[in-house]
Amino acid sequence: MNKSFLIAAIALLMSLAACKRLGPASSYQVLGNTPAAVRTAFNADEGKVRVLMLVSPTCGACLNGASEVSEQLLNIEHGKDAAVYVVWVPRLGAHEKDVSSATQVVGASWAHQYWDGSDLLGEQYRQVLGWSGNAWDVYLLYGTKTKWTGSLPPTPDFFMHQTSEKGPRLDETVFRARIKQLLTEQQ
Repeated sequence: MNKSFLIAAIALLMSLAACKRLGPASSYQVLGNTPAAVRTAFNADEGKVRVLMLVSPTCGACLNGASEVSEQLLNIEHGKDAAVYVVWVPRLGAHEKDVSSATQVVGASWAHQYWDGSDLLGEQYRQVLGWSGNAWDVYLLYGTKTKWTGSLPPTPDFFMHQTSEKGPRLDETVFRARIKQLLTEQQ
């Protein structure tokens, strides 16, 4: 077994152990060369607050962020009314084989989960957010009226991330407040 693989495996296990809630592995859908499945689910959930995460299954910060955001939804009144989409992307050496165990950190059992092996949504959100690199480790919020009508995903009402790109850094307290605000407006 080569050293870098062993180090990556240990880091992933430590990241999973650090997450607050580990549940059973969830099913996920593999995206081909189009984000149509995510777009269809997103538009089907019009009328709901929507949370979309682009995260790597081999990134400790991503796993912790996905766990924290999911945990916030579980602890907010009406949090389960929000639609959740977790798009796993191939960053930090991630492959599809890493996704199944990573899905355990998402406590929101109703979340739609996807593997985007071509990083198509990372590229599209790079354009939407005006970033220099493909988007990942990013947590996006959408209000109830947003529709995905163009070839690119819609601009989020709010987002936070854990990268070196522009925009607010993930702060679970702030993200929770924004989710609560959108859920209150939905009522």
